Amino acid sequence: MKFELKTISYWPLIKISFVINLVFGFIMGIFFALFIGMIFSLATKLGGLSGMPTMQGELPPLGLILLIYPFMFGFGGAFVNTIAALILAFIYNLVAKGIGGLEFEMNQVMLQPVSVMAQPQGYYVAIPPQSPQTSPPPPPPIQPLPPDITPPPENSGQN
Repeated sequence: MKFELKTISYWPLIKISFVINLVFGFIMGIFFALFIGMIFSLATKLGGLSGMPTMQGELPPLGLILLIYPFMFGFGGAFVNTIAALILAFIYNLVAKGIGGLEFEMNQVMLQPVSVMAQPQGYYVAIPPQSPQTSPPPPPPIQPLPPDITPPPENSGQN
């Protein structure tokens, strides 16, 4: 089966791109904050940043950096990368309208229930598609479940 991607819808792209970039940016912000924290700690121990003036007078505390960077990377990356994805989708839609979209070839997989004794009930096995000249094999016989353990004897009124 061949499929062609003719257009990319913008609203689903915005939702998916924002969430993925938010999570990825938050994780990258954690790593970046830890990296910057190590550099600041090392520089402070070596005496390089002890009295170094900045634009506001002093360096921000390390805990503040570790707290702010993940959120800054998460939301900043989500906005910037989502806008970039929208621009790329717009360009793709223009190009696909003119020369055609991406083509995908996919194979159909038929699912067939497995014998109850081989697997727990509800599991399926992928069977490759059969050629049109041959008929598909009959499904395997379904074997009955083993009977439950016999129930305990009823009380005969004795307590």
